[in-house]
Amino acid sequence: MHTWRSGIIVATAFAAGCVGSVGDAEVDSESGGQNPTGGTDGTPDGPGASGECKPGIAPTSQIRRLTNAQYDRTVRDLLGVTALTASGNVAPSTLLATDQAGSLTDLGWSAYRSVAEMIAAQVMADPALKKNFLKCTPSGDGAACLHDTILDFGRRAFRRPLTDAEVARFDAIVAKGPEITESGAPEEVAEALLFMFLISPTFIQRAEITETPGGAAGFTLSNHEVASRLSYMLWGTIPDEALNQAADQGQLSTAEQVLAQAQRMLEDPRARQMVAAFHRYYLELGPNTRWDSAQRDTTMFPMFDRALIPIMAEETERFFDHLVFTRGGTFQEFLLSPVAFVNAATAPLYGLDPAEFGADLEEVSLDPTQRPGFLTRVGFLNAYSSYNRTSPILRGVFITKDVLGIDPGTPPPGALETPLPEGDDLDTNRKRVDAQTAGATCAACHHNFINPPGFVMEAYDAMGSWQTQEALTGAPIDTVADVRIDGQPVRVTSPADLMAKLAVSPNAQRQYAQKWVSYAYERDGHPLDSCTVRDVSAKITAGGYTVLNLVTDLTQSPSFRTRAVELE
Repeated sequence: MHTWRSGIIVATAFAAGCVGSVGDAEVDSESGGQNPTGGTDGTPDGPGASGECKPGIAPTSQIRRLTNAQYDRTVRDLLGVTALTASGNVAPSTLLATDQAGSLTDLGWSAYRSVAEMIAAQVMADPALKKNFLKCTPSGDGAACLHDTILDFGRRAFRRPLTDAEVARFDAIVAKGPEITESGAPEEVAEALLFMFLISPTFIQRAEITETPGGAAGFTLSNHEVASRLSYMLWGTIPDEALNQAADQGQLSTAEQVLAQAQRMLEDPRARQMVAAFHRYYLELGPNTRWDSAQRDTTMFPMFDRALIPIMAEETERFFDHLVFTRGGTFQEFLLSPVAFVNAATAPLYGLDPAEFGADLEEVSLDPTQRPGFLTRVGFLNAYSSYNRTSPILRGVFITKDVLGIDPGTPPPGALETPLPEGDDLDTNRKRVDAQTAGATCAACHHNFINPPGFVMEAYDAMGSWQTQEALTGAPIDTVADVRIDGQPVRVTSPADLMAKLAVSPNAQRQYAQKWVSYAYERDGHPLDSCTVRDVSAKITAGGYTVLNLVTDLTQSPSFRTRAVELE
């Protein structure tokens, strides 16, 4: 007698017809992407960059695979599994291939099978987890209970009701239980059944295969496909019971119905996780980034401690979460708010008395003339500094590229090895960097785009503390610069002045909108999303437009409930 693990190929033959093979996937925005390339005149050159836009529906894969982050959340919400006990308690997706477009390789498919086998065994061995799969207690041969499980669990796992043909195929697996398991006991068959669900292409993929004509624009998505788009956009996981019920009752057919669900879903804690993930994407914050790799010369910066790094990152994340969900904040407030979250370890960096704080981060209001917005918080300032000094270049590139959406291009060969010049007249870091980038191959980008905003940020040292003079020379810090904003050089006198000008910059507002569109729709800067970018940007500019308004509006675009006709 074969066990189900060795004989599962038999069962696979029965289930293979549930949906076709595991096909293409699109790269999730959480894994990062390239920013729109900017024009050399200082204006963005991405979708929505001008007042005109190209209406249409961007083509998307009909069989997009779950990203690894989505896979982990889906397994968590379906079964309660967050770590694989059989593999050192790592997250399930740790054993999967990295997110990538293209067909699934044999190795990638093998990884899905291995992970599914571990999950199935873990669930059936744990009474608490097993209840998430089996809602009934098998009796007799267990066929009745397992049939009900197919209908109930299958509805949740496939994000839609199973077809009669699919039910028949899974029932056939149950009938084959004595052949594919060691004893044919109902719980052994249940484990095999769960394994089969987890390796089903319909589970692994977010298929959009309805072909209801939607006019020239393409096909109108089914209510269940809309529900899946909503849940994976706002939560990164499966629909909840309320959303499933709305889909089953055909109540996701209009923009108003979708909006009502989106507004409800943003009150769920999972929406906070999604918005936090977006802002990590916007800030380029996460593992193996500048945010977690800072090192300092402790003879020059004795306060530096690697233990501060996660605290600084957490403060930044708390800042964005607080403004979005507690304050109902706008994009402008990200650059203007003096709110900060400080503990005893970070208080001195802000010029505050550490004795007034404990180990936990506490909300405070900083001096708005020195600390408006996220770019003046110690997390960003530390991440974008060098080992023994500030880095106007790193700070300036981030502001130019990530905040204003202007890509100055790739440095010429050897640029990174250009030495920082010395000289009696070079008594500030600003003067040295200005001289370092004065060569013909560097000046066009550095002197026009990169250096000026970085020079304004010289008011903060490499640890993020406020400074008015150079620590080594005592020379005064000069924060006046002509910063290229919205295509024109603008005189800026201080960090607070820069933040105020960035807050009202159409370029900065458009870049934030573009990032949201790319992230939410899981496609990076598609030209046919340009009208959505334009419309959202206009609302940001008008003021009073909260981030939560923006997120719900992304569910209202014409492309949200429509799939483009694929060209041959």
